[in-house]
Amino acid sequence: MTRYAIGLGSNLGDRLEHLVTAVGQISAFVEAWGVSSLYETEPVGGPEQDPYLNAVMVVDSGLGPLELLDRLQEIEQTHRRERKVRWGPRTLDLDIVASDGGPHRDGRLTLPHPRATERTFVLIPLTEVWPEAPVSADTNASETLTLLTHLSGVDRLASEWVPPVSRTVPRALVGGQFVIFLATAVALAADGRLPEGEVTAIGVAGALMAMAGLILAFVSSRRLGPSVTPSPVPKKGARLVMSGPYRFARHPIYGGIFLVLLGTALFLDSVYGVVAAGVAFVFFWAKSMYEERHLRMRFNGYKRYREIVHRRLIPFVI
Repeated sequence: MTRYAIGLGSNLGDRLEHLVTAVGQISAFVEAWGVSSLYETEPVGGPEQDPYLNAVMVVDSGLGPLELLDRLQEIEQTHRRERKVRWGPRTLDLDIVASDGGPHRDGRLTLPHPRATERTFVLIPLTEVWPEAPVSADTNASETLTLLTHLSGVDRLASEWVPPVSRTVPRALVGGQFVIFLATAVALAADGRLPEGEVTAIGVAGALMAMAGLILAFVSSRRLGPSVTPSPVPKKGARLVMSGPYRFARHPIYGGIFLVLLGTALFLDSVYGVVAAGVAFVFFWAKSMYEERHLRMRFNGYKRYREIVHRRLIPFVI
């Protein structure tokens, strides 16, 4: 049996689905030894194009390098891989980057991959799953990675991405959201009170804030349509929305809910309610950070969108 490291990449179509499916297809005829975390990387060389999702899969196989290459190219064709432009965008890219079977060189394949020592999007995931992988005549993956000084442009998105994927964190975040709502209601009931007589300026400001938050959350939910979900993991088949409130903030529903909670606490003059709203703000900020990793996995345009829309929760504010 020979051990091979296979680099996986995609930046066209449903990138995550291409890679997940490819792992399953490869596993059908080899012994899968390990799969790295999933990374989003900036394209290297070629025309201007969207970012890639990249990973490395390590397998054991009785196939020779050219036989394995043929099988991998057959898988690429099932994903309608086109080779019109060198280093151009692709639905699926499968490269043999290293092997413990010794060097190989002919017109079709060179092992180790001649550019493996230069590519952080290969070395970082490869070092994660097979640090001793030979990437040159005298160095392995981990040794080569320590010699590189430029490691930017490679962002780790998820350690678990090949099914079955644990849903513990998404479920905990959804549950935590309902706990936040319940805790805020208890806090408001504990020391909140309706204004008696003339409403103070803070009370008026709170009422206006709550109304604005309600409108923001409602309009944002409507703009998402069937893609809306309390889970931080986007639905399968969801679309990336960049219009309406999403032109000005990336998570306006969370921002709207926060404004409702804080505004209500101010209107009812509830100190406990203000504290609970502050906790809700921290929670929604953390949840949005987790959610953005999954949005980047699902949508190849999300990284660009995030670079354009700087506000996270509330349009024009934060």
